[in-house]
Amino acid sequence: MAGVTGCKLSIYPMSDNFAGIITNAIHQLDALKLPVWQKTDLFSTTYRGRQENVVNIVKAACQLAYTESVHTVYELTFSKGCPGDTDADHYLNEEITPIKFEHELPNIPVACKYSFYAFGDADYMKDIEKIVNMAEDKGLNPEGMHYATKLTGSIDDLFDYFNEALSYAHEHIRHYVMEVTISVNSPSEG
Repeated sequence: MAGVTGCKLSIYPMSDNFAGIITNAIHQLDALKLPVWQKTDLFSTTYRGRQENVVNIVKAACQLAYTESVHTVYELTFSKGCPGDTDADHYLNEEITPIKFEHELPNIPVACKYSFYAFGDADYMKDIEKIVNMAEDKGLNPEGMHYATKLTGSIDDLFDYFNEALSYAHEHIRHYVMEVTISVNSPSEG
């Protein structure tokens, strides 16, 4: 099943310098020649293109916006297969491009809740169950909660999992959306 992968990313640092943290992360990414389409609006930045590139770029944006001891929340909406959603399809031809910076980006501990929605398939529960089990295999300790699944682990493992889950979904589900909330440095933990 062909189709462009999209992710809408919003970053919410709980800091007086929230605007600087967000724009600094976005500007660092903009300085690279990114193999994706992107657009920033009032609410978020949308990235569209080849799945692996979109996942890598969104992960880098989260890491670049990370500030030690600042509670930050990231909202992500991954989507693929929406009928009529063809803007930036030419980015599917881009090579998988690792994001490289002069310094190593931090592998930060994260807490995450996510919900996966499959559209147009009557028997979707087996696919969602498979996707949740993949999180267990990554050591992300999935825990059921009302309307979502909670994951805990490192940002590297989390985004590796997202890439695997989206690859599985690409092969088995025509249209899907994954809603994700990631939290770092929350005062509620501990």
